[in-house]
Amino acid sequence: MAIDITCYTKLDHNLLQSKLDAIKSNYNYIFNHSYLIYTANEVLTRQQLELIVDPVEKYQKESDLLISEEFGLKDARSYFMVSVNDKSFPEMNTSGMAELLRKELGEKNIIVLLNGETLI
Repeated sequence: MAIDITCYTKLDHNLLQSKLDAIKSNYNYIFNHSYLIYTANEVLTRQQLELIVDPVEKYQKESDLLISEEFGLKDARSYFMVSVNDKSFPEMNTSGMAELLRKELGEKNIIVLLNGETLI
């Protein structure tokens, strides 16, 4: 079974991507082995969602906003995923990863979800 961490942030997705690049570089001993960190994606605002005509695309994009709000992060602007690559957790467990991401991105700027459904 896959173990994934999904993070929603208040950071612009371009700023988030530059911070993720720095995190990967600073903690390469973790991200080159135990965890894989993916690129930042944009969370659309309600106004941007209104402009989407395709109902499937609109549903997919709106889900990102609704999930972030459901777990208490208002005004989310971006999200990214981290996957566990080595389930023996030699460097740190998922709670430790959540703490590292909150420390690096700002505790008030991020929520961290285990498998998309449990706040950690």
